[in-house]
Amino acid sequence: MRPRTRDAFTIAIICALPLEADALEALFDETYDRLCKYYVKQQGDANWYVNGRVGKHNVVLCYMPGMGKISAASVASNLRISYTGVQLALVVGICGGAPKSSKSQDIFLGDVVVSDSVVTYEFDGEHSIHDRHGRPSREIRTLLGRVGTPSTQAGLQSQLLHYLEVLNQNEKRWDHPGIEDVLFESSHLHKHREHDSDLECCCLKGSSPDEICENALESDCDSLSCGKSTVMRIRNPSEANKVSIHVGPVASGNTVMKSGKQRDNIIKRDKVIGFEMEGAGVWECLPSLVIKGVCDYADSHKNKLWQAYAAATAASTAKAFLEHWTPQAQESDNTYRFMVPFSRNPRFLGRKDEIQHLWSLLSAPEGPRRLAISGLGGIGKTQIALELAYLMHEHDAECSVFWIPSTSDEAIEQACIAIAQQLGIQYTKPDEVKERLKEYLCQTSEEWVLIFDGADDMDMWMNGSGTTAPLGDFLPSNRHGHIIYTTRNRKSAVKLTSRDVIHVRELDEQAGVELLEKSLIQQDLVEDKDTATYLVKWLALLPQAITQAAATMNENEIGVYDYLMLLHEEEDLVKLLSEYFQADGRYEDSVNPIFLTWFASFRQIEKRDPLASEYLSLLACLGQQSIPESFLPRPVSRKKMIEALGLLKGYSFITIRPGDRCITLHRLVHLAARHWLRSQDRMELYTHKAAERLSEAMNNGHINEKHRRKYVQHAEFLLHGLHVMAVQAQWNMRIRSGGDERGAEEEELLVQGTDTLSHILES
Repeated sequence: MRPRTRDAFTIAIICALPLEADALEALFDETYDRLCKYYVKQQGDANWYVNGRVGKHNVVLCYMPGMGKISAASVASNLRISYTGVQLALVVGICGGAPKSSKSQDIFLGDVVVSDSVVTYEFDGEHSIHDRHGRPSREIRTLLGRVGTPSTQAGLQSQLLHYLEVLNQNEKRWDHPGIEDVLFESSHLHKHREHDSDLECCCLKGSSPDEICENALESDCDSLSCGKSTVMRIRNPSEANKVSIHVGPVASGNTVMKSGKQRDNIIKRDKVIGFEMEGAGVWECLPSLVIKGVCDYADSHKNKLWQAYAAATAASTAKAFLEHWTPQAQESDNTYRFMVPFSRNPRFLGRKDEIQHLWSLLSAPEGPRRLAISGLGGIGKTQIALELAYLMHEHDAECSVFWIPSTSDEAIEQACIAIAQQLGIQYTKPDEVKERLKEYLCQTSEEWVLIFDGADDMDMWMNGSGTTAPLGDFLPSNRHGHIIYTTRNRKSAVKLTSRDVIHVRELDEQAGVELLEKSLIQQDLVEDKDTATYLVKWLALLPQAITQAAATMNENEIGVYDYLMLLHEEEDLVKLLSEYFQADGRYEDSVNPIFLTWFASFRQIEKRDPLASEYLSLLACLGQQSIPESFLPRPVSRKKMIEALGLLKGYSFITIRPGDRCITLHRLVHLAARHWLRSQDRMELYTHKAAERLSEAMNNGHINEKHRRKYVQHAEFLLHGLHVMAVQAQWNMRIRSGGDERGAEEEELLVQGTDTLSHILES
């Protein structure tokens, strides 16, 4: 009988490849739903599911969009949003196998490896960096202990072969491929040889003897004449249909293992029995087991003919394992919850002072109930809140932690609905949820923490809209609870908390370089520490900008020096910092390029305070540093000017030096604001306005010599920009056949601005 709700599903199966998922679905005893037609997923969950029954278990099968740890972690985090009752996640599919287990048992193609732990590895040139994850849960350890007994193992083996036969009867593609199972020496590479000397490829002409071309990787061993003299082992044909299950550590990496030498080094160090790419991503998010069929020996001798059979043996083993799994009783209403949509960030660095400050405030008996983390967009506020959430969960497992994305009313409402369902709160209409949740959290005697991530829109919090009340009306207050906000706007942070605001600044140089190194797939892309330090400083030590730079370097396989060369041209820099990239700990529909993050802030400023937006636009037309405050047009009310500048300071876009009241615009924000003006076709207009303001300021009889020199420097900067735009405008008018009024107006503005600035510099 089909369950009524998603909460009844206690088993998740995650597959990276359609082939793997097909094998699993073929073993379902009953299919309830496909692609979320009946079990509608929560908003913000980007996954696709097939729901069904395997034996006595209600199972949700999740298709991954691609291979790898990042994709797996994202899928597992999304799954937790919609399927809060999942107690066990099986990562099922194909993998590379170690030639022998830690017990010196031979591992053959088609055998199945099952994880009792997961080891993460990454490569740094010839060396690997590894990290062993924590032990599986007590229930999983109990299961592994049970299936390790001789009697249970024999039964498991019998069940595996039975389900494998069921698959073969239904579809022949799951059958044994009928080819030899050959293991080559680890030093023997699957590549073109000297007798193929007419080929021009990296196999023969590469800088390293270990290089292998794509054409070779797609070829079989016979066509490459992989010699019999280099064969270590050929499986006895009489045992070809035997399938063994091996339990031990499984290695999980960023890339497919294609080197026998590197494979052997990791096996020797970590005693692993298999190599795959998804287990570590799921392991951090859910109680999980990796169950993978061996389709190659994690070397360069790949053969896709084994993949379907390996997927079938893994699926059969997964079903056999589930017959020995006993789900826990569903949690009672007073059990703690940990509802955080992201896995813990393994690259989280630095921030000790911020974490310690937040921790001291949260742990103080009479400490504040509301805290805010503020800072420039891309500075790492969300990652600090995420690390804090996991630290609180480790310290006090009975404290419920609820994470609420606050980018829109809809996102908040969906998160509140998910929390209410988890807490068993009854409501009749969706618009009642926030009020019911507030009542519950105000009255409960259990410890709880609410994290509102991205609380940037003050209208949403203070004023609401025509159809929704202000969010501030629904905030609970309880001596057992805390509320934490992250926001780009310090002024908003103060309004939300009154005073308890932790302002986040850029990383220190050491942490910036470490973040860059940890974000790179190939560690040798960092040629030397000095160059890496120069790059992270150039990127203003912003974590998001550093991560984005690493993503570009990974994608294009370029080093730090080559990336720096791209940054010398403003146009290239703008493009680089406006490109989307994949990263952990980010919402599926969020804007992640650093410049586009700031564009969202520019729009918020424009909506909230037009004078602040005007000031930002004028400042962007001048040099980045030492702009006298007197340059800015003063409104009738001095208070309005203070509020406008306060808003820009609140977003960490500007700083104002005490004493001479000179303004400095953040260097990268300066570039982003100029790009923003161009994208809005306002650059010429504000350049002309800035020229007029400089003229007015210079003609002020009260100007001192120090400020006059600063104005001259900014006039020179502005004049250079006007010359560039004038040339562009002339070309635009030539391109437009016969010209048009808009082009003529642009040219007139540029001529006027140039005349004004030339007059300033001559005076």
